[in-house]
Amino acid sequence: MKEDDFAICHKCRSRIYKNPKKRQSADVKLIHNNQRCSICDNLLLKEEQILSLVKHKIRILGLEFDSFIMACQINSKKILKREKKAYKHLNYKGHDDINHHIKRDIGVLVAKRLNKKIEFQQPDVVIMLKIKDSPFDNSPYPEVSNVNVFVDTNPLFIEGKYRKLQRGIPQTKWPCSNCKGRGCPECNHTGQQYNDTVEGLIAGQILPMTRGNDTKFHGSGREDIDVLMLGDGRPFVMEVKHPFKRNINLKFLRRLINSHSDGKIEVNDLKFTTRERIASIKNSSTESYKIYRAIATFDNGVTSEDIRKIESLHVINQRTPVRVQKRRADLVRTRSIDKLEAERIDSKNLKLTIKCQGGLYIKELISGDNGRTIPSISSITNNPAICSQLDVLEVHIPE
Repeated sequence: MKEDDFAICHKCRSRIYKNPKKRQSADVKLIHNNQRCSICDNLLLKEEQILSLVKHKIRILGLEFDSFIMACQINSKKILKREKKAYKHLNYKGHDDINHHIKRDIGVLVAKRLNKKIEFQQPDVVIMLKIKDSPFDNSPYPEVSNVNVFVDTNPLFIEGKYRKLQRGIPQTKWPCSNCKGRGCPECNHTGQQYNDTVEGLIAGQILPMTRGNDTKFHGSGREDIDVLMLGDGRPFVMEVKHPFKRNINLKFLRRLINSHSDGKIEVNDLKFTTRERIASIKNSSTESYKIYRAIATFDNGVTSEDIRKIESLHVINQRTPVRVQKRRADLVRTRSIDKLEAERIDSKNLKLTIKCQGGLYIKELISGDNGRTIPSISSITNNPAICSQLDVLEVHIPE
């Protein structure tokens, strides 16, 4: 690089010579008139145009956000080669390159002009500037046609509690057993075994409101498809992927979900939360417990002594039930029962109210699951029994 041809813009000089005294005494020419910067090719002088490009992208996407982080990807061989030669010429060994400069300066402009917060840990959106040698198609600003803006939105997390008021509804998506989710005449080409799910009934209202493209449901455990979820409801977090609108009215969302669910489910206590909350509602704790109401139906009549034995159950060793073996590790888990009350319905049916540690399988507590649950109600009464109806009354987890 010939020294006579070497000149840089004031932006490049400021980041290379951060010390004002060194900057003034630096033996380097500044560009003037129509000259081009020997490092950035005047890219750093077009920050206002790049900001306009960012604002244009936000506007056409209809994007709503409060916090962001700026990213930059330079795929221009010309800029990178020119930058490398210039740094060698100036003996610059710092790390404040064009990439960092653009991220910092455009980020500050976006924050000030759009009144947004720069957030490095959990931003609402990532604004990515991509720069290349050739122009992008349909660029609205010819001066920066080699720059394009891409926006990635981070998930939105909404916590709440749901009540399931009808049997026959699974918690989450259940792929069709015939086509395995691909879609076939048997499932009406939906790919789903059941038309309604708790997740689907909630997502059906959340997605249009947030303009997200998908959801992931995180529940504090799950009830079987034939079990009601009553009381205050089961805690859950709904993860909305790629939302373009985040500041939604949760009270209005709650009314929408409840009014469009036709009495199948009900949600309450909706609030915004973070990804960390997912782990806390899914992981069991010594402070967690559940309360069930079950009807146990016996082959033979039940005596008062049987009821006394049932109500004295406390520590249960339970091997993973056969019915969930395909999706659960085959382990023996020890669970405790805090309180069990039995009320006679007739000679062969008891209504049980069970307060127990989370993770206890109630159907198998009653049946014994061919000896996989010890002790069980069937084994201690020597009277085979099944759970003919089950409702969840309370799911308690630490806040």
